[in-house]
Amino acid sequence: MPAFAHICRLLLLLLLQHSPAFSAELPVAGLADDDVEVVYRDGTYFARFACSVSVSPAVALDVLIDFNHMVGVVPNLESSEIVSRRENVFVVRQRGTANFGPFAFPFESQRQIEVLPDGRILARALSGTTKHMHSEMRVQAQGNGTRLDYRVEIVPDRWVPSSIGIHFMSHEIAEQFSALFREMERRQASRKGR
Repeated sequence: MPAFAHICRLLLLLLLQHSPAFSAELPVAGLADDDVEVVYRDGTYFARFACSVSVSPAVALDVLIDFNHMVGVVPNLESSEIVSRRENVFVVRQRGTANFGPFAFPFESQRQIEVLPDGRILARALSGTTKHMHSEMRVQAQGNGTRLDYRVEIVPDRWVPSSIGIHFMSHEIAEQFSALFREMERRQASRKGR
């Protein structure tokens, strides 16, 4: 496989492990690529965003940890399942195919996810295509909605040009979380309609 294809495959796999410049409000559930700040330092990609969504913290949390129902919500995800659960700690396995231009790349990841009482969701890679992956999502009530603060750091298992990695990470994170935000709004509207 050509080197470019390897680089694209690695970037796609890294980003789909849930595997995220700050935006104050979202007019419609969605992030633009520019709303996600990505930097590269000493072999590690660091990404983050902050935004508000017009849903309750309970709805936001329900969507973020509803791993058994993420297929059809998160783009490119073909399977997503909770492998084990012990109280507030999940082990999650996901599989799918990431698309980048004319390329399509299969991916798999397994992560440990811990949901803390203070509204934080901590995740770390157990297996996959990274040497290291750790993320934190903070879910906090804000006015009539919820503020979400997300940070992730990823060390790829092989070298990736940072100029490609930075752009691609911001795009993939924005796309994936925009899909989750739309699902949050759908569920919030569904609860109000009852």
